[in-house]
Amino acid sequence: MSVSSIAPPEPHVLPTPAGRERGYWGEAGDELRRDRAAVIGFALVAVLVLGAIFASLLQPADPNFQSADGLSDAGDPLPPGTDGYLLGTDGLGRDVFSRVLEGARISLFVGIAANLIACLIGMAVGGVAGLAGRRLQAVMMRAVDVIVSFPVLLLAITLLAVIAEPSALAVSVIVGVNFGAYLARLVFVQVVSLRTREYVLAARACGSSGPFVLFRHILPHVLPSAIVYCTLGAATAIQLEAALSYVGLGIRPPQASWGNMIADGQPYLFTAPWLVIVPGVAILLAMVGFSLLGDGLRDALDPTLEKRGIASVAGLR
Repeated sequence: MSVSSIAPPEPHVLPTPAGRERGYWGEAGDELRRDRAAVIGFALVAVLVLGAIFASLLQPADPNFQSADGLSDAGDPLPPGTDGYLLGTDGLGRDVFSRVLEGARISLFVGIAANLIACLIGMAVGGVAGLAGRRLQAVMMRAVDVIVSFPVLLLAITLLAVIAEPSALAVSVIVGVNFGAYLARLVFVQVVSLRTREYVLAARACGSSGPFVLFRHILPHVLPSAIVYCTLGAATAIQLEAALSYVGLGIRPPQASWGNMIADGQPYLFTAPWLVIVPGVAILLAMVGFSLLGDGLRDALDPTLEKRGIASVAGLR
């Protein structure tokens, strides 16, 4: 064999250093941005939030102001677009657009406050019960079962009927406690599963206290499920507030609420249908927004990371 026939050795090429890994929350954010339905849901929720925050700037009039020119000569509500009323007026001459924005504040407050209460109760009760001894665990979970046994709407109607002045805060607390009981059961099951993991046993062996193990090693793994539950629960809380206000047990007139706006507009269903359609569409959009966002978060925060794991393997091929 001649020297010229020997192929020269290939130069040694150092492997290109891989980029810094994104981590769990970074990959979850990328997954959420790729989900069109979740983006639409986020946009709807953002519009609701911005409308509630800047309601005082966007409202052309006070939501309870009964304008002298807000009714026709026959005393009927004005249709949308008449005399500068974007969404028309109601039976008392009040601007519907201003009242819808005011109702957004109520709905957003109930949706967020109720689920914050539910998250605190669910994480605390479920987490403590999951690490507690059998007797305390049995007492706590039986109390949760008692609350869960009552349908949330029936429980809210019963309690609000005996309250002298029902308010958005009262509705939020009642709904939050009931939702928190459901979340506590979910957290309890996950904590019972996680407490036998190696890293939890190692932390216990190193002398870590129960509260430290719960907050440092267990609840961070339960947090994604709680976020998804509370996001989806916001849609249900908004629906419940509207239903309670519709039957007169939620937000009382003259304070504007989407539920009592539908109740006030019901006598005008055939003569002024926008009084029912406008708040009804607002409730629908709010529920769709939180539901789509919650579904997207459920996929993005999948604790098994199965979808992102498959995508990562496919990208290496």
